[in-house]
Amino acid sequence: MTELVEYAELDEGAYSALQRRLLHDKGGPFQREFLGAARGSSGFLAFIARNEVEATGGNEVALFDGVPLTEQSFKDLTDDQERAAYERWSDIPPRVACRTSFWAQVTLQHLRSGAIDAAYWLAANGGKNESGEERIDRALAEKGDRASKLVDECVRTVLRRMSGLPFARGNRSVFVNPSFGRAWWRERLVARISARDDVECRISLLDVVRCNQQYWEDIVTMIVSRGSVFGSVDVQDAFVNSMAKHFRAQPSTPLKHASKLKDATRRFSNIAASLELGVLDFREVGEIADRLLVALHQQMTR
Repeated sequence: MTELVEYAELDEGAYSALQRRLLHDKGGPFQREFLGAARGSSGFLAFIARNEVEATGGNEVALFDGVPLTEQSFKDLTDDQERAAYERWSDIPPRVACRTSFWAQVTLQHLRSGAIDAAYWLAANGGKNESGEERIDRALAEKGDRASKLVDECVRTVLRRMSGLPFARGNRSVFVNPSFGRAWWRERLVARISARDDVECRISLLDVVRCNQQYWEDIVTMIVSRGSVFGSVDVQDAFVNSMAKHFRAQPSTPLKHASKLKDATRRFSNIAASLELGVLDFREVGEIADRLLVALHQQMTR
């Protein structure tokens, strides 16, 4: 019997309580204290400790050792950095990787080590012209009716990038929002498909899962929220592989837009209603998806 390896994570109850308290105090003193602490790593780590959020026992993950992180790349890891992160942590089981308390601990571990240079990186959002530190300062300096909104939005960004925020974003948040967690789940899907025979190359698969943030979120929603259709690994892999094949054949396809992906998954679900996809193998599901995507492309480009 294989021995289960336990990994260090934040105490789930204490961390959940902290997230809830921060969300409840919209624009208030506690959120402002949190953002003030996030301007520096030591202050941020002290804030977490002061609120009695401690790590459980277990192994800490090996530190990320890919191309050194910058504020911009931590916000949106490059494909090479995501691959390096997954290869470093590929032994982590999904039962651990789906926990916000785990990715929060991984983020804090990298803050302590200096691999993440400053806690304000967690607040970076939107374009490249405003750093996380500048965003925090702008939120804290705002007066009037907009102040609470800007402070609250900034706090939520920090929590999403640190670990995911399921209270506000649902269960898909841990797969989509934390920089390290998103890298792990995205690369796990690509690695799993790549291990099969006669599939699209890695670059083509990345064109799908890294199309844009909303596209990845919709793929995750497809897997997480439509278990009756996409609960099978064969179905998940076949559909994404068919998308990659279609992207390669039709580089300008409308199906690269997230709204059109939703149309495709909806139509695929309709097909599944009359078939038992779970009994079909990867190749058979792929053939169904291939035909559907060709038909949708033709309809959308008439």
